[in-house]
Formats: sequence, C-alpha cells, structure tokens
Amino acid sequence: MSEKELAKKQQAEVTRREQTEEVFVPAADIWETEDQIMIRMDMPGVAKNDTEVKIERDTLLVQGKVSSEAQGNLLYGEQRVGNFRREFSLSDDLDHEHVSAQMNDGILTITIGKAEAVKPRKIEILAAS
Repeated sequence: MSEKELAKKQQAEVTRREQTEEVFVPAADIWETEDQIMIRMDMPGVAKNDTEVKIERDTLLVQGKVSSEAQGNLLYGEQRVGNFRREFSLSDDLDHEHVSAQMNDGILTITIGKAEAVKPRKIEILAAS
C-alpha cells in the first residue's frame, strides 16, 4: 500500500471515530418572565470547570464532560459519563448581550434577557384637551 493510500485510510478511520463519538443531551426546562427567559439544566456530577456555555450567531451552546469517579469495580451504573452537548436556537426577541450562567447543586441556570422591543410597556393615557 502506498503512503498516499495509507494516509487516506487513516484519515477515513479518524473521521469515522469522530462521527461515532457518543454525546448525551442533558434534560432542560425553560421558564419565561416579562424580562427574561431562564434555562435550567440537570447536570449532576458535572463540575463548573468542565462546562462551557457560549453563543455562536443565533445558537446557545452548552457542552462539556462528565468525569467518572470510579471507586472499585462498577457492578451497575445508570449515571451518564462522557461528553454532553445541548443547543438552543435564539430568536431576535432575546438580547444576546445579556446572558449569564450559574451552576448550583447540579443545576445549570442560564438567564437570557429579552430585547427591549419585546418587553411589555405601559402606555400613559393623557387627558383630552
């Protein structure tokens, strides 16, 4: 097999491995108030430093890794270990510049402010003259 064919075969194997990487999707609840939306995600066993939250164009991306805390031989396991990824499409009704994230007791809370144009506002009624 020539070097060129070998390189092509190795690249195909790498591509196949990249495509079969198992990623799980954490559960999420989305809440809305007049001023913002909040996304709460169950993240048991996930360290803050192993989680990344970012916005790319109109997509909120949450990704990271859950590490195994192996202590002896695992006899039975249901907890997810490995990479996770979750994407949310963001509308123009949200202010992409006002986003915050907090991790507390295994719950990741992401808060996104609403754009001023979509927030409810009170209209003052003037007396007729």
